[in-house]
Amino acid sequence: MKKLFLLLAITVSTTIFANNSRPAEVVKSEIRTEIIKLLGKANFQFNQELTAEVEFMINSKGEVIVLTVNTENSDVETFVKNKLNYRSITNKFIVKGKVYKMPLKLVRA
Repeated sequence: MKKLFLLLAITVSTTIFANNSRPAEVVKSEIRTEIIKLLGKANFQFNQELTAEVEFMINSKGEVIVLTVNTENSDVETFVKNKLNYRSITNKFIVKGKVYKMPLKLVRA
């Protein structure tokens, strides 16, 4: 009986401490890929490479909420907000309510 109890205790403790989550870098990379797909091509003309840092979070419904877009170009800010706000992210490992920062570079095609 003692051996059975000990085996059960070891099994339960192993199950509790097992880590089924994906590495944070993999999740961030997958989120970045989804964000890039949502953005698509820029719907405005520009002659030089444009950069921005996008700060966003995911609400309880799995939708992107753009908090800030740090850029010198107002067209980039408008483009990012219009394309991303309230669009759904399908990654099930994303932490809802966490603020994410993502650098963004727009290059002329």
